Amino acid sequence: MTSHVAFFNFPAFGHLNPTLGVVAELVRRGHRVSCTTTDRFAPAIEAVGAEPVRYTSVFGEYYTNPFTPEAISGEGLRTLEEATSLAAQVEGFYGENRPDVILHDFMAWGARFYAAQHDIPLVRLFPSYGFNEHFSIQAKFPMAEMTDPKVMEMIAKLEGMLPELGFPGKTAMEFLMEPAGLGIIFLPRDFHYDGDTFDERFVFAGPCLGDRSAFQGTWRPESEDRPVLYLSLGTAATGWPEFFHTSLEAFGGSDWQVLLSVGDTLDPAELGTLPGNFDVRRSFPQLDVLKRASLFVTHGGMNSVMESLYNGVPMIVIPQMSEQRANGMRVDELGFGRLLPREDFTAESLRKSVEEVAADQAVAERTKDMGRRMREVDGPALAADAVEEYLAARRTD
Repeated sequence: MTSHVAFFNFPAFGHLNPTLGVVAELVRRGHRVSCTTTDRFAPAIEAVGAEPVRYTSVFGEYYTNPFTPEAISGEGLRTLEEATSLAAQVEGFYGENRPDVILHDFMAWGARFYAAQHDIPLVRLFPSYGFNEHFSIQAKFPMAEMTDPKVMEMIAKLEGMLPELGFPGKTAMEFLMEPAGLGIIFLPRDFHYDGDTFDERFVFAGPCLGDRSAFQGTWRPESEDRPVLYLSLGTAATGWPEFFHTSLEAFGGSDWQVLLSVGDTLDPAELGTLPGNFDVRRSFPQLDVLKRASLFVTHGGMNSVMESLYNGVPMIVIPQMSEQRANGMRVDELGFGRLLPREDFTAESLRKSVEEVAADQAVAERTKDMGRRMREVDGPALAADAVEEYLAARRTD
């Protein structure tokens, strides 16, 4: 039986991209699939055969953050505002096109608000670490302390709204930490912290990658003779132009073919005359690049870490926030590369880290083996099977 499956997304590349393979698989199976989106992500959704449901996000076209302590502490308030705005804006479309199930990013609280008011079953999506009764990344690596005034303001505001949003008698912390009825985690279990504590309510689908050439373009190396070094801080980070200048200093004139992604917050022209071995762009088709890269210098966003591992590429992780630090520590701990703390970042430390990891055959073999094991899992099919089984069970209740 086919169904209308609605995805409620959080407007960030690292949250949307892992879901696209599942969207494509559900479309292939004949389901009607709709996805909330800003204009920025609509082409990606259309490319995999789904229907965009556009809304105006509090975060603009997509989520960005300078990752300062002040900004981090206020993210809860912005996320709550995003959630209430999203739920209100899609009311018209979904009121006339009722979904049979909503698959929602764990940060898209608006999906839970909408589903509670309309009695629609939910599946929670985790493009990063899942959480259950035994584990939460916030507890292990706090982004902001619960005593922070802005965090306390968000909790109080959320708690006051919950009764009218369909959650009478529930505290804000109960709402935030309530486990999912079904959760799909876009990580391998053996990368996840405390992965063995997650029971049958959770499916470890892995990164669920698909072809993105229709909306990201393609890339091939200029030369097959030089190893490719890829450097990127992702799309959400802002406010650290020194990283790019230091990268030029570290690898200009080296034997590397260097790809440097600067994002939307810096004009490549601001970097001046570039060394001949550098290709600097706002963005690259990351999956194409990682198929050919020898090493990836990354901020450690989970999307980037998973795509790097999937392609068997070792990493140098230079985190900008607590979750990325957790990812970098995990990469280092499992032997897939090295964590380079931002406070230790210099041209010399970057160059040394890259040289040492590139020369470490054990790291290369472990990373390639992890990639092989990840590619053996058909994540989109695994996730789609779980959604269909969940729907079938709900229909027989």
